[in-house]
Amino acid sequence: MNIKMLTLGMMIVTMFPRILPFYVFDAEKSPKKVKTFLSFIPFTVLGALILPGGLTGVSGNVFVSTFCLLVTGLVAWWKGGIIIPIVAAVCTAVLMNFIDIV
Repeated sequence: MNIKMLTLGMMIVTMFPRILPFYVFDAEKSPKKVKTFLSFIPFTVLGALILPGGLTGVSGNVFVSTFCLLVTGLVAWWKGGIIIPIVAAVCTAVLMNFIDIV
């Protein structure tokens, strides 16, 4: 089979489900429950991307990684932003390394 035709076919099959909702779905006419449900999708995807890496981030030590992830979540909830929680997690990991928990 021609590689260009195969690539074009894969492009069409991939783009169709991505473009179709923009023509079918009208956000202004959708019910409030649907809008509320769809508003949680970015947070869900972000959690699915961060959590696995967060649990294995410190040399395979799941306890320290989980504790640093917990510290990050608490600082983010308390203070907000993105830089301060990350700095808090790194400082927690370094501190746990100095007291020989890692």
